[in-house]
Amino acid sequence: MSRCQNASSAFHHSGAHMKRSQEFRDVAKAMGTIDFCMMQTVGPHGVSTRPMSNNGEVEYDGDNWFFTSAGTAKVRDIQQDARVQLVFADTKAVNFISVWGQGEVIQDADLKKKLWRKELQEWFPEGPEDEGVLLIKVSATRIQSWGQMGEHALDLDAR
Repeated sequence: MSRCQNASSAFHHSGAHMKRSQEFRDVAKAMGTIDFCMMQTVGPHGVSTRPMSNNGEVEYDGDNWFFTSAGTAKVRDIQQDARVQLVFADTKAVNFISVWGQGEVIQDADLKKKLWRKELQEWFPEGPEDEGVLLIKVSATRIQSWGQMGEHALDLDAR
C-alpha cells in the first residue's frame, strides 16, 4: 500500500524492561490508532486470515483483545493451536505492525462489560451479556514494526 521506511537497526527487548521502552510505547500508540487488523490462526486446513476490530481504547500492555462469537472457526483454531498473528496497517501514517502471540478464548462476563464499546452492537446485538459472545486475548511474544516510527523487533517472550 505505502512504502515502508527502513531503519538501520532493530531493537530487541524482553519482559518488563521492554514494556517501558520508547520503542514499545511508539508501537502501542500507533497500534491504538488502527481500527482493524488481520488475524491469522492455524487450523486443520492451514492458515486462515480474517479482519478483526481492534479496541484501540484499551491501553496496550502486550495483550490484544477481540470480541467474537462462539462456534466460529477462529475460536476452534485457537482452542486447537494457540499460535496467532495480527497484522496492522496504517497507510496514511505509514506504520505497519506485525504481532505474533498466543491466543486464548475467554468467557468472562465482567471483562466483556469492561471492554465493551457501543460500536460492537452492530456485530453483537445482544451485547456483552450474550453468553455466545466471547473474548479472544492475544498475548504478544514478538512484535515487529516498520514505518515512520522506525523499524523495531520487540521480543516479549519473557512475560
